[in-house]
Amino acid sequence: MVIRNARFVPHHRSASAAALLAAAALVLTGCTVPTAEGDDGKTGEKFQVREPSGPALVLDSTDPAELALTASQAFFHASPVAVIASADDAGARATAAATGVAVTAPVLLTDGGVSDTNVVAELERLGAGTVVVIGDEQAAAAVGPAAGESEVVRFDPGALNAAAEAAASAGKGADADADEDADGEGKGGGKRATKVELPTAERLPATELNNLRADIPDVTDPELLQETMVVVDPEPGQEAAIGTALAAGAIPVEVPGGDVAAGAGTVETIRALNPLGVVGIGEKFGRAEELAWQVSVVTSGVTLPGGAVQLFPGRYVSTSYTVPAGVADPAADALRATEAAATNGTTLGGSPLVLVTASVRSGAAGEDGDYVDEQPLEVLTPAVETIRKAGQVVLLDVAPGDQPLAAQIDDLEPLLAKPGVGLSVHPEFRLAGNGAAAGTVPVAELQEVVDRLAALATAKGLPQIMLEVHQSTAASVVDRAKLRIPSQVAVVFTAAGPAAGQATADGVWADVAGGLPAHAVLGWSAPSEVPADATSILPTEPLLGLVSAS
Repeated sequence: MVIRNARFVPHHRSASAAALLAAAALVLTGCTVPTAEGDDGKTGEKFQVREPSGPALVLDSTDPAELALTASQAFFHASPVAVIASADDAGARATAAATGVAVTAPVLLTDGGVSDTNVVAELERLGAGTVVVIGDEQAAAAVGPAAGESEVVRFDPGALNAAAEAAASAGKGADADADEDADGEGKGGGKRATKVELPTAERLPATELNNLRADIPDVTDPELLQETMVVVDPEPGQEAAIGTALAAGAIPVEVPGGDVAAGAGTVETIRALNPLGVVGIGEKFGRAEELAWQVSVVTSGVTLPGGAVQLFPGRYVSTSYTVPAGVADPAADALRATEAAATNGTTLGGSPLVLVTASVRSGAAGEDGDYVDEQPLEVLTPAVETIRKAGQVVLLDVAPGDQPLAAQIDDLEPLLAKPGVGLSVHPEFRLAGNGAAAGTVPVAELQEVVDRLAALATAKGLPQIMLEVHQSTAASVVDRAKLRIPSQVAVVFTAAGPAAGQATADGVWADVAGGLPAHAVLGWSAPSEVPADATSILPTEPLLGLVSAS
């Protein structure tokens, strides 16, 4: 997958530039860029930033010093200057990050999970002949061994301005909270540190910053990154890594919670930037391929019915009328189903959804030996297209035989490759064979389905795909809690009714709703006859994402 079309306007920023580039930068289409580099005006030493490889990269270390080191390696080939501070000092971290942005230099930290030897090795790789050490003489002496043979220039701006003080206070607050007990103000409580601000040169005293610039090599008109976006949800300990990214020219976009597709404002900003590459700083952004998928979908403009790129939070409601197999006119049958789903959606308070029967159980093995009769694509396609044109989500309902649950995905892939089309499976109907006992599937078998759908979403640039798993007992998926759910797939575990058209029993709801995998959503079977006041029959906790009246 490639994140493409437009690139950012080329950055030509002198080392003395004060302002942080705006996140809503203009974009140009189709231009190419030379290697981003420059020369130190005093010594001729090289400066060169690095385009991170691939469409996405996530720097997810929770150790500030290690995170800073990996950021330096990701964003810089060479730099005559580097900035160093102690990882244990929140104020120094904030000052170092702002200094790195101001002088266009990578920021490194000591006293963390990285040894002084590692820091020296990184300075040698960068060719950093000058190191700006943040702090007073005592702090500089402590950091000194990490500078190696580089010339040390101490920078202690003293009284910080209001913005820098706020950042330092935020970091100190978080460091202190980590040591408090669970009395509501620490690890177990709701009190959190003030938001960490993005580093900018304006947070440093102008006079002292100008004095610093006079004492260090000046990179003449460096050409910085032109097509890379860095997504952040700034936390204490990430200041240095973020400072390095911004110093290299990456355009910052703040993403609360690390969910790129969740906020309309974030989506709008990323679509305007249309980056060719993205780097996430912090473990909130998950795996690189998931981040690449999110940005790809956001920039493509492909959406689910209703305009979203994610299915949840929210609620979907299916109809008691499922498009059956073998009807003479699948499109007309599907149209009746959409009307019924819309009515149920109004009554039960959710977006309408229609199930289409893609396969049914068979008493005979059949030609392929799987005890399943599959419906041909030429029958399914008109029904699916009718539902999609009505602006409703489609679930292809598949019956398991003696083959793994993922066995039918290949045949259904042309339909699953359409936005808003998902899959519904029934582990309890699984026949014995191929590593599964009758009526159960190992979690690895369900994981294969999830992974196949995630890969399809990534390859095709699709919005989130729904996977519904019907269960009357949680034990029908062995080791269910171990299921790993990537952001490309929304997995809904629907507590089944005892028979068609009947509501989920309390005991079944309690069983299926307990011990869910992380990021899973719950579904509940509604009766065919829904009362006028549907709130009287709907469970309220945990969060209900799907009401299945089919």
